Amino acid sequence: MIKHSNSKLMAVPILFLILWQTLGWADPLERRRGQFGEDFGYFVYPIAGDIPGLGTAAGFGGTVLNMWDSDMDITGFKIEGDFSASGVALLDVPLLKRQLIFDVGRYDFDVAPLVFKRGMTSSAEDTIQPKVKGDYLLGQVTYSAWQRMLEAYMRYGQGGTRLLEVLDKDGNHFPVIDTARHEVRFHDLGVNFDYTDDRLDPRRGVRLEVARKQFFSEDKLQSRFYVMDYNLSAYLPVRSWDTLAFNVFLSQAHITHQGEIDYATLQAQTGLNCDSQPPGAAQDQCRATENRRINELIAYNRFGIASALGGTQRLRSFAGSRYYAGQSMFYGAEYRWNLTEERVPFNIYMARGIRTNLQLAVFAEQGSVADHFSDLWEHARSSVGLGFRVLLSGIIIRADLAQGAEGKEFVLFITYPWSMFSVDNPG
Repeated sequence: MIKHSNSKLMAVPILFLILWQTLGWADPLERRRGQFGEDFGYFVYPIAGDIPGLGTAAGFGGTVLNMWDSDMDITGFKIEGDFSASGVALLDVPLLKRQLIFDVGRYDFDVAPLVFKRGMTSSAEDTIQPKVKGDYLLGQVTYSAWQRMLEAYMRYGQGGTRLLEVLDKDGNHFPVIDTARHEVRFHDLGVNFDYTDDRLDPRRGVRLEVARKQFFSEDKLQSRFYVMDYNLSAYLPVRSWDTLAFNVFLSQAHITHQGEIDYATLQAQTGLNCDSQPPGAAQDQCRATENRRINELIAYNRFGIASALGGTQRLRSFAGSRYYAGQSMFYGAEYRWNLTEERVPFNIYMARGIRTNLQLAVFAEQGSVADHFSDLWEHARSSVGLGFRVLLSGIIIRADLAQGAEGKEFVLFITYPWSMFSVDNPG
């Protein structure tokens, strides 16, 4: 157990030292290479993904990089397995060369994620598994300046989801009342201050990302809220090529319109109709599930949900969205040992591009969630692990093995960890 006050006393001097050392050099920091893609490349590749809390899936994908002497890319993929997903995206379309950038993509999915109880003290065995099918369209406009050291963006997404069934941890089916499709919308506003030597693979500098994420739902019983995310990363060069990376992340939900919090009203509107079942074990199990569902909705309506911990980005030894509440906080450190520092062109039958380096990593992370800010760090969880990465023409392929209190998780994914937005959590 880590008390909040002790954590603050430890974090402040460490963070101050990182910032002082990073920003205190006399020479101004410059990008070590161009921040807009120049090298044409393409890949047709098999995909094998392993996402904690979702499972494994395999398929194929294709990407064309830096088309028509610009930074514009097109990519698509399709995977099947424990979960399925497909998508296509057009990225880095230059509306105004190197200043105004447009991205658009469409994705669909059929997933059955593990859903845990709210808070830090929930049991790993106490889960339900809703099977959800949906799709969404995502668009973003970004203003960029100073070799992408300053970027401001607006992201908009819309789509819908449909609940197909709900299973308990033993695979038993729960009654599902509402299987209709529900439309959802979200829009994000954000700004990135990226004072590093490279946007894709930083070795030195600091990066601050701030985003306001607003969600809209048709369900009048649910609260409306927005989430503020703050993501601070610092990078210290070690030896000739290596990097010591640090990250501090804070997410807070803010209610703008509170939904229904009366238990009886929610039971009448969203209950599982347990009285229709004969008295006995089945009815008791139904009532227990109904009670959990309603209490979770009451907590959701009172506090909202901040960005969760667990999965591919933060607390990598835990399942995706393992810990969630109205507030979340995280910090981590990672040593990145670059095995090579070179630009190696390749042109084989199904792929053409440039490999820049291979990398090993060792990392340690800690995080906490709570509905009240003052309760953060009353309980905390940690992850430690090892990773291997390959950097190819603007793409980072990452394999991490993490160990924590609930065992090991293997992550096979794209991009570095600690991202604000990722394929498995795009909004």
